[in-house]
Amino acid sequence: MKGIGILLIALVLFAICFNILGLLQLVSLAVTLPILFLSIFALCYFLTRKRQFKGMKKPTR
Repeated sequence: MKGIGILLIALVLFAICFNILGLLQLVSLAVTLPILFLSIFALCYFLTRKRQFKGMKKPTR
């Protein structure tokens, strides 16, 4: 699971750099802004996900 977190952080950094290119009008902002939003959303979802133990299953009779 640590690999996914590192990958998402790298994706966010790439999206920020790509967004800077969009602000310099080298790439369309209509392309860069959704990529930035989705990468930040995925990172927040991954970092705030609850990892709780839900208990043992009850034995069936």
